[in-house]
Amino acid sequence: MRLIIPSPAKVNLSLWVKGKRPDGYHEIITVMHTIGLNDFLYFLPSDRFELSIRGTQTLPLGKSNLITKAVKAFEEATGIKARVKIQLEKVIPVGAGLGGGSSNAAATLKGLNKIYGEPLKEEELKQVASQIGSDVPFFIKGGLAVAYGKGEKLKHYGRANFKVLLVYPGFQCFTEEVYKELPKIKREITVEEAEKLIISPLITGKIKELKENMVNDLQESRAPCIEKVKEVKIRLEELGFKTLMSGSGSSVFSVLEEGEEEKLHLLKSLPWWHKLVNAV
Repeated sequence: MRLIIPSPAKVNLSLWVKGKRPDGYHEIITVMHTIGLNDFLYFLPSDRFELSIRGTQTLPLGKSNLITKAVKAFEEATGIKARVKIQLEKVIPVGAGLGGGSSNAAATLKGLNKIYGEPLKEEELKQVASQIGSDVPFFIKGGLAVAYGKGEKLKHYGRANFKVLLVYPGFQCFTEEVYKELPKIKREITVEEAEKLIISPLITGKIKELKENMVNDLQESRAPCIEKVKEVKIRLEELGFKTLMSGSGSSVFSVLEEGEEEKLHLLKSLPWWHKLVNAV
């Protein structure tokens, strides 16, 4: 059986840090939406698990790879030995705050589950996904969601219809370093407030209001890469694009209002990779 599973990127439409937890992680609330920038996973018959990667980016193939971790988690949850070759076609930039690795892990779980007759229901897949990484459960369903706790608790809202200008400046940010260099932040915000600030204007198409409410506390990190991200944001805002960093960076994005696509030609003067994508 040959199976192809798309593995979409995401943007964080807001991310609030509520403080540091006793376990060392940060308590957050974030609003995420999947976007039309995809890696692809190809599942092919094999007598054992194999992994290969196509693309311009170098990734580890060993135990630290999130696809490998997802295969192991699936095997432990189901008792099924995965005999499959997975080819990853890598498009989503690494270290860009777009969730590519987490999305790959979720796509692996969904692909294996389909190949082996769906032994796990969606909620069970999310449980397995939570063992791999905080963002992985979100990608089991995708669309629009609020994530809270470490990011593993989810409330889904279907999908919204909007366009995003996505800019990747060509360097990576490392999540651990970004959080390590974060000053003490303790936001008093609830899921209900996140719904009011972000979900409601997004769903009703009030993009101007949405953009005024969007926040990413990780932009306050003193990590060197965040200083470089701020320079990117300044250049884009000089061209009239109100931007936000996605996740822990390094990508930034702008949710486009009606008529803003007419300004995209201005980006030709910038040295960075950019793309217009739809929410999916």
